Amino acid sequence: MAKFIFNVSTKYVGSRAEETVEVPDEDLEGLNEDERVKVINEHWEEWLWNGNIDGGWEEV
Repeated sequence: MAKFIFNVSTKYVGSRAEETVEVPDEDLEGLNEDERVKVINEHWEEWLWNGNIDGGWEEV
């Protein structure tokens, strides 16, 4: 498994979240660099929105 450190933060002190995430080798096999980056970004976005950031909007 390929390992990546995913992180997210805001401008506020102490808001950083970081985690080492494993991406299955099968997800990356045979890909060129652009395709590989796309797959890794997809994993990062899933990680980001599944419990590491919460947000939204409302009309006032």
